[in-house]
Formats: sequence, structure tokens, C-alpha cells
Amino acid sequence: MAAKHPVRPVEVTADIDAPADVVFAFVSDTRNDPLWCDNVETVEMLAGDRIEVGARFRFHQHLDRPGGQRLQFDVDVEIVGLGDHVITWLATDRFQEREITLRVEPVGQGSRITQVTRASFHRPPGLARWVYPRLARRIFARQFRSLAARFG
Repeated sequence: MAAKHPVRPVEVTADIDAPADVVFAFVSDTRNDPLWCDNVETVEMLAGDRIEVGARFRFHQHLDRPGGQRLQFDVDVEIVGLGDHVITWLATDRFQEREITLRVEPVGQGSRITQVTRASFHRPPGLARWVYPRLARRIFARQFRSLAARFG
């Protein structure tokens, strides 16, 4: 099912107390996501044997909903772009398709990481059109705090 209902892009930035090369090597290896993304439970490599364009993964992740309900789902992820300190993934699940671009830049002795996520829902998002960007920004900011703590 092709996603056809875009929502506003979400951009999150954080400073990390580690060199850009080290941070990028860690975050670009999608198999490390369970170590710093608390909603990613496991990652399985489906195609490829290294981090390269065309490598595909399956995430098993969850979203904690109000009232203590946990929504679990799988996400298929493919690396669609890889450059010097920048990587782009296409992530597809039963709700949406996301293009996620992550860039790591040197800043002094550390680095700055910026993630831009462009999501498009499979069905009209209704209230999610306004809720998704705030929720996504909060989740990604929490993940970046976890990443910063890992290197700090």
C-alpha cells in the first residue's frame, strides 16, 4: 500500500560529546538502534551484510499509548542514501512510510546530529496530521538524549 497522506517534516538536532566519525559509525549501523532508541526492541538484517545502500532491516518496535497500552509493530527499513556523515533510510510500517535523513557534523571536539523525518500515512491521518509532528519530535529528542548520554 503506497503512503499518500504527508504530514509536516520533523527535524531534531542535538550535540554529542564525541567525534563525528565515531557518532556516525554508531548511528549509521541500524543494528545499534536498540541501544539508544528505547522504542526499538530488535533489529534483524534482511538483505546485505554491511551498512550500504540497499541493505534492508526489520525492526520490531513499540509505541506506548496513553493509558499504558503498548502498540507493537514491525518496520521494514532500507538504506536508500549513504554519504560522508549522512545516511537516509526509507522506513515502512502498517501505518506510514518515512524518509529519515540523519547527518552528523563536527562541532569543536564533539558533533552535532540532525535528523529530518518526512512521513506520509497510508490512510488520511485525521488528528494525527497535527499530533504526529509533536509526538515524533518528542520521541526523537528522547532518543538523542539517550545517544548523548551513551557518549557523555
